[in-house]
Amino acid sequence: MARHLVPNLRDLVLRIRALIAPRRAERELDEELMFHIERETHKHIAAGLSAAEARARAQARFGPVLLAADECRDARGISVIDDLMRDVFYAFRTFRRAPLAALTIVATVALGLGLVTAVFAVYSIFLLRVDAVRNPSELFGVTMERSVPLHPDSGGPFARPDYEAMRRETRVFTDAVAMVETAARVEDRLVRATVVSGNFFQVLGVQATLGRPLLPDDDEQGGQPVIVLSDTGWRKLFRGDRAVIGRRVMLKGAPYEIVGVMPDGFRGLGLTPPDFWAPLALAWQFLDTTAGRADELGVGIVGRLKPELSPEAASAALLVWASGRTEFNRLPGRLLQVSLTPRQGTISTNDIQGCSSSPRCSSPSG
Repeated sequence: MARHLVPNLRDLVLRIRALIAPRRAERELDEELMFHIERETHKHIAAGLSAAEARARAQARFGPVLLAADECRDARGISVIDDLMRDVFYAFRTFRRAPLAALTIVATVALGLGLVTAVFAVYSIFLLRVDAVRNPSELFGVTMERSVPLHPDSGGPFARPDYEAMRRETRVFTDAVAMVETAARVEDRLVRATVVSGNFFQVLGVQATLGRPLLPDDDEQGGQPVIVLSDTGWRKLFRGDRAVIGRRVMLKGAPYEIVGVMPDGFRGLGLTPPDFWAPLALAWQFLDTTAGRADELGVGIVGRLKPELSPEAASAALLVWASGRTEFNRLPGRLLQVSLTPRQGTISTNDIQGCSSSPRCSSPSG
């Protein structure tokens, strides 16, 4: 080990000298090459050759002096650093001669890199980063296409009774959830909310970081007014206070108890997380809909597709089911298609092609 250490230290010292004093290292390299050529020349003269022939044979053995010098420089292993330093010095010289042009080039490159970074960040958020749920590739939103578009304020063709009927009468999903996006005010601050069916968190396979998620019992008629905060809403409204569980906040003039906080990274199948989730049974309180007409509220439906079914086969089965449902036949226009679109918390292909053609894009926002 000691025998290997000495040559390594010697090589390191030589490399450092070549970096710190390059002119001295080049001069020593030239002197060493000339020494070997002169020595070889003297050997050939001693063997009886003329001085000119001995010199020619010595140079032929070592090759061109410049090429031999380059091979020695490569053996030092500092060519990359040397080239980098040359480029830096050249850049400074160019900047000193034409500072305006140099600044323009630097600013253009910096702006280009910044734009590329920003575009990739947006692309990653909206197209690549799926929601933190169990098996997100199994989640599909149900959309319906008709020959006559529905009114934008209708919230889509599905109401809560349709959602319940789909769960009972079809076999394409292991389970499905219903949800509506809305808005509310908490302590005079406008917040985003999503009202969801009581099985929402169980279907997605997500547990609360603090407290508990919403449960099916919370979504029953006459259930307790409770909400679950997202990590974003928890930090924005309560500054990450871990004692928030059990506190009550006023929403639409009524007290709601905070029963849970969801983990960071969970967005609830949206591009960005709402501030909180509330039971769908209480949607009429958030959307200014009378309690007697709550079943007419348009909802979005997302189901977890059964592993043995393809989206095409499931869409065909749902079309057959919808065609025989009286409530859909009363809607304006002819039923053309029932489609499944991926709902992973990213923009789907259908959304990119045109969200206006998708009924779920017109969900009421409050």
